[in-house]
Amino acid sequence: MAGDETPDPFAQLADWAAQTERRERRKRRWSKVGRTAPWVLTAGVLAVLLALAVPRMFSAKPGVADDAYPKAVVPSGITVTTSESATPTDPFAGTPAATYPKGAAGITLPRAAAVTGFSAAEVDKDLKQVRQALIVGRLDDMMLIRHDPKRLIALLAPNQRKPAAGWFTSRKFSGVATWIDPSVKLDPREDPRVKGRVTYGSAMVDGLRTLRVTTNFIFVYAFAGPDHPLAAVHTEIVWEFPSNKSGMWAGDSTSYSAWVDCTAANRGLLAPTRPEAAPRPSDSEDPNALLEADHSLDIKDEC
Repeated sequence: MAGDETPDPFAQLADWAAQTERRERRKRRWSKVGRTAPWVLTAGVLAVLLALAVPRMFSAKPGVADDAYPKAVVPSGITVTTSESATPTDPFAGTPAATYPKGAAGITLPRAAAVTGFSAAEVDKDLKQVRQALIVGRLDDMMLIRHDPKRLIALLAPNQRKPAAGWFTSRKFSGVATWIDPSVKLDPREDPRVKGRVTYGSAMVDGLRTLRVTTNFIFVYAFAGPDHPLAAVHTEIVWEFPSNKSGMWAGDSTSYSAWVDCTAANRGLLAPTRPEAAPRPSDSEDPNALLEADHSLDIKDEC
């Protein structure tokens, strides 16, 4: 009889499996050799932090309190945070990404102003180059689907291009680019949702006056499939423009991916969590919090 029904524990188990989240954190530091002598090539240095996957057991809450997750530290300098928004639509509904701007509209640049050693015009040009690097690294199908990094590499300093090509052959590029696993497909109806901030300022680096631009953005991708799964990459990158005009350098980066399949992540690819993953108890935070644009990048690894 209606009203006498008891909850189906297996239905609840299926719901837990659908809400599992896995995360992976990577941090890398690239050598700064080559900035002062244009004929010296740089060498990449990689540090990868990985751990075993622990899926989320409990279904995500519809919202996250402002103080319910660790926040990222904003570097000093002139900064701006994404100000555009979008109308909530599936499959992003119920997540923080529901109102994030679509695609490149989420990459907002601060007003260009003169800083020590750099004119406003130089700052404007360099900021636009950084924005282009974010677009070709995270939103361009040539990178996402075809796994072709030529456009991104061409934006880097000439002395960093050869080692940058090595990042991709060794699949140690997650700090600057996204490759979608060929076994899955992005939802053709949905652009990735993007939110974050850009900060810039003048700094002395290796004895050179340098324009330092720090970007911190989360990119949330929707995938085709009956459950309309999501996966996200959150990354902070330091981009540097030395005053010797040697070009744009991709510096230190820290990133994590969330709601991801660990097998794909370990191959440098992005795919959503497999729904058949067995749920296990976890005391980790609400999975929704990992899609917050101001979440700290210092997280517990689960891949």
